[in-house]
Amino acid sequence: MDAALLEEFGLGDARERAESWRYSAQALRALGAQSFVAADAAATPPPALMERCDWAETRGRRLVFVNGRLSAAHSDWRALAQARPEVRIDSGPAGATVIVLPAGRTGLLHIVWASVPGAAPGRWNATCAIRLEGGTAHVIEQHLAAPGADVLGALGSELEVAAGAALHLTVLSDLPAAASLYRRVRATLRERGVLCTTHALGGGRLQRFDFACDLAQPEARCELRGVFAAQGREHIDAHLEVRHAARDTASDVLWRGVADGRGRGVLHGAIRVESGADGADARLQTKNLLLSPHAEIDAQPVLEIHADEVKASHGATVGRLDERALFYLRSRGVPERAARAMLIEGFCREAFAVLDDAALGARLDTWLATHVAAGGERRP
Repeated sequence: MDAALLEEFGLGDARERAESWRYSAQALRALGAQSFVAADAAATPPPALMERCDWAETRGRRLVFVNGRLSAAHSDWRALAQARPEVRIDSGPAGATVIVLPAGRTGLLHIVWASVPGAAPGRWNATCAIRLEGGTAHVIEQHLAAPGADVLGALGSELEVAAGAALHLTVLSDLPAAASLYRRVRATLRERGVLCTTHALGGGRLQRFDFACDLAQPEARCELRGVFAAQGREHIDAHLEVRHAARDTASDVLWRGVADGRGRGVLHGAIRVESGADGADARLQTKNLLLSPHAEIDAQPVLEIHADEVKASHGATVGRLDERALFYLRSRGVPERAARAMLIEGFCREAFAVLDDAALGARLDTWLATHVAAGGERRP
């Protein structure tokens, strides 16, 4: 990969040397040593890949992007394109996709980002903005890649939540070991706006996730929940930043991490309370499990307060599985592998507890069973 391509993805040499990439520099250098060609946006995803996003509960509400470009042939937006459409899809600057959720249209939108390999390693770069004009909406974002996909994708996203509106975002990332993905998300909330996110990040040669949330107007609130799971030689690096810049704003960040085999995880969580943001309520907690002597997790909580009359707390732990709890389950006749899986999945499920959707909860349980399987082997 040449310097120009690194710069295109925001991964130039200066960024590599920066503190934010310190724990992922080795994985980044490995990508930099590889040559990529532009991925074919007209590629046909394998049927098995499309089956993984063909959810009964989102039929008629699904947008599919193949190698970064919206594919009408694989999308299913019948329910979104009725006489009173629930979404508008526009073109923004430099080919960006702009998805507008009009006020008063409470609904569900399923966005799929599929990476499909070609004859040579491919790369794609896309930009997408989601603007909620009012009311409540739930967006599901799913990241998939065909098995053996040697693809590097970069997605820049903007989330805008109008005054008094509430956006729920659920992200499931399920990548094979050869795929890499760099996601940059910036969220802006207006007065009394609410953003609730649940992330499930699994797989990938390198999966980098940057999320910045700006609470710039009074009473804006965000809840950020998530789990990352790295097995084999997978590398997952998540950077979360919340900025309180107005009175009476609130943030609650709760993430869980699991690493097995030679997997590596990074969780950098930073909350900044600016001067004048009195009445802010900020909480940050991350707990992490190491399931192998060769696995590694780096947890970096940061809390900066420049205002008076605020409530704030933060904490981070990295440890092993509770042997006493394991012994208790074994003594009740539960086989060791099943007991380990129960404890690991229960540990992660706390980050998904805020979801009030049975169908989506079942899909997250399936994701957990796949990516945090005891013993470091993915279940079929």
